[in-house]
Amino acid sequence: METRSRELQAAEYLEKHRIKELVSYLTSALLFFRPALKTLGLCTKDEDLEDDGHRITLDQFKDEVNKRIKEIWSAF
Repeated sequence: METRSRELQAAEYLEKHRIKELVSYLTSALLFFRPALKTLGLCTKDEDLEDDGHRITLDQFKDEVNKRIKEIWSAF
């Protein structure tokens, strides 16, 4: 009986905190975001996308994207 109660508590916790949605999002990120960055030329094949523990602000991200876009278009 206690095992059933714990399973019910676990299921309620997962639903309350939307853990299934989070796992689904993270899976999508792994499968789609990196290839999309490569397609856009924002990530090279050998570039490491591991988190280094530093926060990146929106302005820093925009600056990096703009810098890379300029590098790409400078070839034309």
